[in-house]
Amino acid sequence: MLHIFVFCCLCCCRLLGVFGDADAVKSVSVSVMEGDSVSLDTHVTEIQAFNKITWTFGTDGSAIAKITSRFSKIFILDDALNGRFRGRLKVDNQTGSLTITNIRNTDSGVYEVDISRKSSKSTHRFTLTVYDTTTSVISSSPRAPPPPSSSSSSSPSSSSSSSSSPSSSSEVHAHSCDSAEAVLRLVVTALMGVAAAAAAVLLLNDIRATRAKTEKAEQMS
Repeated sequence: MLHIFVFCCLCCCRLLGVFGDADAVKSVSVSVMEGDSVSLDTHVTEIQAFNKITWTFGTDGSAIAKITSRFSKIFILDDALNGRFRGRLKVDNQTGSLTITNIRNTDSGVYEVDISRKSSKSTHRFTLTVYDTTTSVISSSPRAPPPPSSSSSSSPSSSSSSSSSPSSSSEVHAHSCDSAEAVLRLVVTALMGVAAAAAAVLLLNDIRATRAKTEKAEQMS
């Protein structure tokens, strides 16, 4: 009897897990640069009859685009949120995926798509982060190290700022790596030059030795 009870409990747990995951919200984080375009995928291969898809934005869930059931008619709500997305939204009529063009900083936020089917419903959530184009990007090209401070001591605020700046550490590290690579290339080039010179000397000595042997043989004959 005990093993039958355990088996029933396991079956119930499995069924609860399956039904619990069916309505779970799937979340994805997306990052994009200002001015670019981004596509938010519904993971639907093809919209079926009686499907209904609704895209919303923001914590209040303002609808910005819809696809009605049966005829898959697409409605872009240009007047939503005071026309924030006017002329910049596209919805794929096959999958329902949403594309936002000419991304702006104000487009950062939470987007959700509710997909209602005949017997089920699913929700996908996208947390979109838009980066400003003026944000400094660390370059891989070598840079000169900053000049030493004229003062032997620095204020606590400046030392704290320099120690807590990851971009400065990354730039110094990139410069060190590039300098080491340049030195290594110089060493390899120098070694190749030395090897070529040594080979030339050996070849010259061999020619001289051969010539000497030939002359000696001619004199003896």
